[in-house]
Amino acid sequence: MKISDVKIVRKVTRFTPRYKNEDRSCGPLDIYNDDQWDREREREKEMARSAPAIIVPEQAPRSGAVAEKPAPGTISGYFISIETDEGMTGEHGPIAYRSELLTIMDGLRARLIGRNPLKNRRLWDEMSRFDRHSRSGVMMMAISSLDVALWDLKGKILGQPVYRLIGGGRDRIRPYISTLGFSTETAAARRLALELKQKGIRAQKWFFRYGPGDGAAGMTKNLELAFTLRDALGKDYELMFDCWLGWNVRYAQKILKELEPVRPMWVEEILRPHMEDGYRTLRKCTDIPLSAGEHLYTRMEVNAYLRDNIFQVMQSDPVWCGGITESLRIADLCEMYGVTFIPHGHTLMPAMHVVASMPPDVCPYCEYLLNFMETKNAFFKNDRLGNDGWLMINETPGLGEDADESRIISVETVSGFTF
Repeated sequence: MKISDVKIVRKVTRFTPRYKNEDRSCGPLDIYNDDQWDREREREKEMARSAPAIIVPEQAPRSGAVAEKPAPGTISGYFISIETDEGMTGEHGPIAYRSELLTIMDGLRARLIGRNPLKNRRLWDEMSRFDRHSRSGVMMMAISSLDVALWDLKGKILGQPVYRLIGGGRDRIRPYISTLGFSTETAAARRLALELKQKGIRAQKWFFRYGPGDGAAGMTKNLELAFTLRDALGKDYELMFDCWLGWNVRYAQKILKELEPVRPMWVEEILRPHMEDGYRTLRKCTDIPLSAGEHLYTRMEVNAYLRDNIFQVMQSDPVWCGGITESLRIADLCEMYGVTFIPHGHTLMPAMHVVASMPPDVCPYCEYLLNFMETKNAFFKNDRLGNDGWLMINETPGLGEDADESRIISVETVSGFTF
């Protein structure tokens, strides 16, 4: 069996959102206090809605042409499809970054055509050596997406879910719910936190809205959120917080001291990922566990932080750090250092298969981004979050990103790119 083609497929599906996007986290551009961050987020949303960089055969390129926006009540997404000469197909998506798609089609695709898809670890190694920039960034993200699709294909060829191919034995996984996009006003946050607890969710992560650019008033609001949630959920409830790269060392030193009575399970991505010395400083000044990792690539970058005992929780993302193949290596590395590994939840199923293959004391949770996962679930048959508060992994062959044909309106193969 050989890989015969690698395609980008655009799918349009019916979608009615259950949740509103009410708020955002702090971010690294907030220090300028001039709405740059909000403008950047709106620019990204507009790019995602219009997807002007991808055209399909029916949309012949014209000067100034822009792909049509999805109709009201629908969303579109782009998937990587790997086909074999024996009619088997592996797939993964939706892919969030269009730059990944260009990288795949303008270089990596040729590395796979004609190859044996069961040799996926060999293929990973070749792709990672393909370009001198392939160790990180968009190139590694593209390799990650292809790796995930190859695992899906391998599972379908061999008739097994991916976690069984790896050797895993956990058929359900505890989630922690991430509340990115929900209001951080204390009354609204209290209501949602209690609602999630009553549904059987045993761990929640909330996002701090304010950073150094918001001064003392913003810090006070962050602390009010944290203490409100601790009071509502109880002293033993598992509660975490995320800063999304939006703080600096001095701000963090001050607020972490104030947060100690809240006893968070961790505080995540306080600084930008390259600020190793800053993280070392914070590690020395607080007993609160620190976490990060979604913006680190491969076990080589992760190992620098593990070796120096900076993070107690590592959160590499399988669709960014090197795929399922590399995530398993990182998980093993974390176990060796005694660090908890909880994959970032940009997409759910790749993370679930990694977690299901590891011991619960190494990988206790999967992240479930409540507000954002529904846009991805719209393409699939199953929402893996059950009414009992557990995530149920697929028993069908492959990754479990099984398309819901009853909701999907159209499927088109992408023929090219414009800028």
